[in-house]
Amino acid sequence: MAAKKTTKKVAKKVAKKATRKAAPPRSPFVYMADMVKALGVSRMTIHKYVLMRLLPAPVMVSDGKSGVRCRWTPIALDHAAYIVEQQEVGHTLAEISGMIAARWGTLDKLPPKAPTSEPGADSSA
Repeated sequence: MAAKKTTKKVAKKVAKKATRKAAPPRSPFVYMADMVKALGVSRMTIHKYVLMRLLPAPVMVSDGKSGVRCRWTPIALDHAAYIVEQQEVGHTLAEISGMIAARWGTLDKLPPKAPTSEPGADSSA
């Protein structure tokens, strides 16, 4: 028996399947819309998470046309996935902050706020 010949239609289907597998290039940066989608929270909550040192500090960038935007490296999406996962388990944000510090460190986070003196306390005495 002779082997069956490949028809043009079959050859086109095979070629299409090979070209569909190519994934789109990953952006080197993550913006606020990506973070809102990943965490399922508002922009204000994301800023709160940055202040609580749950997320890395964003870099503020401007293209000169559409204002200032927050930009993160893709590792911020890993932080976001970890936050969602730990919240589903039942951990508080304070507990998650400690876990993130142990897992990723604190070098990319905002510096902790300096303790402020109480109002009315005399610091010159």
